[in-house]
Amino acid sequence: MSFLSLFSCSSIPEKEVTVETRTLIINADDLCQDRQTNEAIIKCYKAGLVTSTTAYVNQPESIKLLKEVHEEYPDFPIGIHLNMTFGKPVLPPEEVPTLVNKKNGEFWNEDQILTHIADIKYEDVEKEIRAQVNLFLESGVPLDHLDYHQHMLALYTPYHQIVRDIAVELNVPIRNPVPESVYKKIKVSSGGGDSAAMSKLIIYGMLHPFKSIPMMKKVGIPAFIEQERKTQECGIKTPDWFVDVFYENSTPETFLSIIDQLPGGVSEIMCHPGSSENEIQILTDPEIKTKVLETGIQLTNFKSL
Repeated sequence: MSFLSLFSCSSIPEKEVTVETRTLIINADDLCQDRQTNEAIIKCYKAGLVTSTTAYVNQPESIKLLKEVHEEYPDFPIGIHLNMTFGKPVLPPEEVPTLVNKKNGEFWNEDQILTHIADIKYEDVEKEIRAQVNLFLESGVPLDHLDYHQHMLALYTPYHQIVRDIAVELNVPIRNPVPESVYKKIKVSSGGGDSAAMSKLIIYGMLHPFKSIPMMKKVGIPAFIEQERKTQECGIKTPDWFVDVFYENSTPETFLSIIDQLPGGVSEIMCHPGSSENEIQILTDPEIKTKVLETGIQLTNFKSL
């Protein structure tokens, strides 16, 4: 048995949302990575398609940039982009030793973490994630919602308990832990569609089947679905659908195709205008915005949940 079999079509469950109205959140990840990223995200927000954003707090100027954006755009909803694979932790590396590369004190990156994840201590993850949330709260900027860089805190399902605990404590919404590409309700002609992190997990499992066997119950589709069920049981608000297929498929045609295929309920489209000029062009194009609105889809943010 391999990771590939875990993601086969026969493993994909049906998911039905009875609400026919289609409501859409377009969330820009990676705010406060740097000033250039902020400028790109704000440009898309001002154009009217991006409706919310999530911010890093562990980059060199993250908190300064966070305060600047909120001061200038107080109505722009900002959540936190919880992160365990990019840059350095906000805690001293010696306080979370299993999370970091010993050479430079930085997080294991998205490739390295797969070979280290079995040795990462849950306690280190929880300490660092809570420290990131506390740093955001100390900034004075209202916390809109929680999501996850590269979806790692959801894909490796034991960690999602940390996110749920914080969401309950703070009474804030979260990103749906199950990518829409699991359900495959939206097809994209340009190919691909799986989240990058999920694809790497699958490839890792195929190349290292013996190492991956202990992980299967924690990263397979049944485990993902279980996190969604637990989220609902906790009363945590979340969009019905987390649409990951726009990532690395950013053409106007693909974007409009995704819009046409959105199922009923509340969907969140993840975008990264800070690292994609194509996304900036799409999300600031007035003709595309007009076409979106003509479908009757209601643009909203996490507050509406």
